[in-house]
Amino acid sequence: MPAGAVDPPRRTPAAATPRGCIAIASGDGVTRRLKTSETVARDVVHDIIARGLQPGDGLPSEAVMLEQYGVSRESLREGLRLLEVQGLLSIRRGPGGGPVVGTVDPSNLGRISTLYFHLAGATYSELFEAWVLTECVLADRAARNPDRNARAAAMAPYLDGDGAHEEHEELEKFVREHGGFHIAIASLARNRVLELTMQTMGQIVAHHVAVTDDPRVMRDLIADDHLRLARAILAGHANQARGLMEEHIHGIVGYSRERFGARMDDFIEWR
Repeated sequence: MPAGAVDPPRRTPAAATPRGCIAIASGDGVTRRLKTSETVARDVVHDIIARGLQPGDGLPSEAVMLEQYGVSRESLREGLRLLEVQGLLSIRRGPGGGPVVGTVDPSNLGRISTLYFHLAGATYSELFEAWVLTECVLADRAARNPDRNARAAAMAPYLDGDGAHEEHEELEKFVREHGGFHIAIASLARNRVLELTMQTMGQIVAHHVAVTDDPRVMRDLIADDHLRLARAILAGHANQARGLMEEHIHGIVGYSRERFGARMDDFIEWR
């Protein structure tokens, strides 16, 4: 090491036993050939799009797909399981069952991402930092969407504060409805790659905070922030929307930091 140089800082998780991590580096991911089960999963996805299928629609029977894709039963079932794990389809068991088209849910992409984050040694502190940045970008782009009607339609459910402060709202309903606000903002980004990938941070946070603590204690903060953000996005005030979003996420992060405590330096878990 050159004279005067210092070792880079090393993150030490809060766990009693030190844990290592794997450096982020280039492997064979770009050039690796797909396994047969992966080609099946790819072809099934292609066919879903080609046939214009929507969530809830059924796929052909196993016998039909075996003939269609020309693979073994084992490879077909493994390919379908790959898609099922990602929430892209579900498998109904029993008579009359079979594969059914699922949804493109950023939370599933976020969940699988946590495996990579954990191996790489990414911490909850880094997750919260990334969440602030991504949500600010989405809020800015939403407010800059040139289609005012689209902005109005997306923000309409959040422009009326009445009933937003229910005291006995179920946890699942609370997380789903308030998470829906951020989904609505992302839908205005006019870029499906950004819309999907940038939501993963918030989805991971929402899941882990809901598991660790009850986020309904932030009900008033969240509802008021959403109302102000909805008004700024509707008005097309991009800088204001970005600033409000930063303030909003920092408020949630501050609360979460208190609850997580030393665990903020833990590696992100897969849940």
